[in-house]
Amino acid sequence: MGASILAAPQAIATDGYFQYGLGARHAALGGAGVANITDASGMILNPSGIATFSGSELDLALTIFSPRRKYTGSGEPSFTPLGEVVSGKNYFPIPNIAYTRSIDETSSWGIAMYGNGGMNTSWPAVERPMMECGGGAGIYCGGESGVDLMQAFISVTYAKKMGMISFGISPLLVIQRFEAKGLVAFSGFSSDPANLSDNGHELSTGVGVKLGVTADLSETIHIGGTFQPTISMSNFDKYAGLFANQGNMDIPQTFTVGASMEVSDDFTLMVDYNRIYYSKVGSVGNSTTTMLPFGATDGPGFGWSDIGTFKIGAEWKQSENLTLRAGFSRNQNPVGPEDVTLNILAPGVVRSHFTGGFQYDLSNGSAFEFAAAYVPTVSVEGAEMFNPNHTVKVEMKQYVVSFGWKKKF
Repeated sequence: MGASILAAPQAIATDGYFQYGLGARHAALGGAGVANITDASGMILNPSGIATFSGSELDLALTIFSPRRKYTGSGEPSFTPLGEVVSGKNYFPIPNIAYTRSIDETSSWGIAMYGNGGMNTSWPAVERPMMECGGGAGIYCGGESGVDLMQAFISVTYAKKMGMISFGISPLLVIQRFEAKGLVAFSGFSSDPANLSDNGHELSTGVGVKLGVTADLSETIHIGGTFQPTISMSNFDKYAGLFANQGNMDIPQTFTVGASMEVSDDFTLMVDYNRIYYSKVGSVGNSTTTMLPFGATDGPGFGWSDIGTFKIGAEWKQSENLTLRAGFSRNQNPVGPEDVTLNILAPGVVRSHFTGGFQYDLSNGSAFEFAAAYVPTVSVEGAEMFNPNHTVKVEMKQYVVSFGWKKKF
């Protein structure tokens, strides 16, 4: 399963390039629920949530992620094309697996493997007039172009409850895979042109940790929070001429806080706030117009800003076997008009997420889950970095469905 997670190509997920929800339950809840963990997959969101689980549980889920990305150029002929271009590769499978087992009445352990995020674009080698590309083709005059970034996480979790407070810790092993194509036209702006583009896939690894806490304010009101510091990753040497700091691509720091309230025996409300610090990773956050070559120390990145996301979810146990779920999340846009030219490669511009789903309990402690999300179109438009009289617009919308199966032992 770990190999399949890494092999599954991932497009830009919905909180920048992080998934908005992990596991079928939290995907249906708009990603909310850091203070309300009820299944094994929940430890991915908050490690402390499994502290008082009894017995053991296995969760399996498969998400089909479908982003629809489009570029439009207008104004004067320039480096990037005029007209509309649509990115290919619209369907991406993202699996995850989680297993928990109780140690005693106040502690449990677990293991999970999941895809946390990534970005993928595949722009065709559209024909270009001689005045624009000198006989070249494609978005950046280098033929077929795009990027493919995948992230696979493996976590081992321990959680303990002491009084009204639960604590959890999840050491993390992270594997990234990256490829860039069609960027040879930027060679004159790179500190290492041989390691800028079209060098195939390369792996990067790192280790990190996620910390979690949950507090029971009463029998029906709970608060929770998690913190994941920046994860230092090994450099992408094949792309040392693209990513700032000689190919560095760390995992940004993030935290989540939230609360849940059991309004009645069969209805629960959840509210979360999540923040991701993209600006602290140079290859992501440095401005695209930084006056240094690509790949240099403190060189250009994608210009992404930090983003905050508000999430709200509701869960209603409609009958003995059926639980209905709904959610909504709203995040800031990390991409500004001034950085839109390079972000044709990574148009992580969507904002609102409308989600829903259900769980149907089967016999022998097993259950089937389903979640779906619709993410409306958002666009960002700005002047091309090489020609202020040429306008670049990138846009994206998304469809997501998740299927899950869980079993208690």
